[in-house]
Amino acid sequence: MYRMFAVALLLVVSASVASAAGATKTKFLALQLTSGSADLASLSPFPGNPGNPPLSAPAYDHPEYGIKAEFWSEMGPEYAFNISGGVGLFGEEDKAASGAPAGTGTFKYTQSSYNIRVGGDRLLSVGDKSYIFFGPGIEYWSGKAKFEDTTSPGFSYETKNTTRISIGARIGGNMMVGPTWGITGQVGTKIGHASYKEDGAEMTWWPSSMEGNVGLVFKL
Repeated sequence: MYRMFAVALLLVVSASVASAAGATKTKFLALQLTSGSADLASLSPFPGNPGNPPLSAPAYDHPEYGIKAEFWSEMGPEYAFNISGGVGLFGEEDKAASGAPAGTGTFKYTQSSYNIRVGGDRLLSVGDKSYIFFGPGIEYWSGKAKFEDTTSPGFSYETKNTTRISIGARIGGNMMVGPTWGITGQVGTKIGHASYKEDGAEMTWWPSSMEGNVGLVFKL
């Protein structure tokens, strides 16, 4: 299974460097806000429930938002190698209603993740100030979640990390506002293999999701 991803990665890199000889070497760096999907799992029921031990680790997906840095290096007049890395976050806080039983506390849910992506893009200039890019990539993603309930005596459970390896494609554009800076945006889709292990329970699945990013880009 992972050999398939390794072969795909080699194809992406090979396609990106095919036109390297004698080409210009324009570089771009982007700082972006991101919107995507986290693929997570947790023991069910939660640990710490006397007489009700966890039986499995079901998977679930949840929105996440974050920041990402992405770097392009032209390998030819119309091709670029790119690499990016970022973090994702999400938080939820549920406070008890006025009619809730005495002692009912606040429920908090948080999640965090990080990701690394390597890909190759076709990079096309549109006039003097705009660029369109599109191409495939491979992403490694890892994330976890935490559940907290302040109701006496209190409860806290943090999952192990889910790992996901995905193949995806995206399309986007860089619009230069000044000589060396501008606005960038992109949308994409991906499908991957996710896995989770905790206390002997194992879960594997094939998630898919959409993503979108927007931010500033700098011509180096």
